Amino acid sequence: MTLRTLSDLESRLILDLEWREQALLTLQDVVTILGCSYAHARKLVHQLVTKRWLERVGPGKYQLIPADRGLLAIPDMNPLLAGSVLVASYYYAYATANHFHGLSTQAPATVYLATPQVKALTEIRGVEYRCVTLPPNKFFGYQKARVYTADVMMAEPEKAVVDSLDKMAYVGGIAGVVQVVHVALQRATRRDLPNPPPTGAPGLDPQRLADYAARMASHALVQRLGYLWERLGGVWALEVEATLQAGLGQAKTYLGPTRLWGTGGEYNPRWRVVVNVPEQVLLGEIRQA
Repeated sequence: MTLRTLSDLESRLILDLEWREQALLTLQDVVTILGCSYAHARKLVHQLVTKRWLERVGPGKYQLIPADRGLLAIPDMNPLLAGSVLVASYYYAYATANHFHGLSTQAPATVYLATPQVKALTEIRGVEYRCVTLPPNKFFGYQKARVYTADVMMAEPEKAVVDSLDKMAYVGGIAGVVQVVHVALQRATRRDLPNPPPTGAPGLDPQRLADYAARMASHALVQRLGYLWERLGGVWALEVEATLQAGLGQAKTYLGPTRLWGTGGEYNPRWRVVVNVPEQVLLGEIRQA
């Protein structure tokens, strides 16, 4: 086993990183902290990787394995920390954000990131990371969130719902979307109660949800949200409904993908949605909950 010894210069770098609680670093960080050349930084980083003080998690990107990880130097296995180095601009979305916010109880095997960049499917430590490329108008609605020992960018609860409606395949299909909307509705209707249940789960703002849905510039998304919210027992406030109605298209849309569910079904004229998904599929997840 390689001993985790440190030279004076290596100690200076590690102590600086631990003092600032910086879990991830690049060669530029090493150059900035130590005032050394890139060539020296590369050599130093190579030595620290060998000694198990650093772990490579991407091209030119490394994760600190701090002193409290002991002689075995067990790295932080937080998959969201590792995934945050894949692209410069990102936020965790879809099934990953839903699980984080408690909108879904199932932990996804794949970690999903939304990004304006193009990035191929990547695997780190046996975990699959899927970067979903979004156009600029859809890349919004995220904030910094603490996940275990790391700060990462995470979709806000309302944006997590909207993103789920936008790309249903990344949240388990229409059944997964229904579960997400169902939980969102419960959070929205109880967020102003004087004594809410001590779940620790954040409330959802229906107006923000509607604003975000309209901002996505997708008539079908707005139509599905409006229909599902009311189908699950929700009632829109007048100003919220006005926001959604302004985003409706003139054409009808299908609740589920027609390649899976066909084009038959009852038509809802209020939201211009053809309910082509059988009720046992649509409500199966929430009835079993």
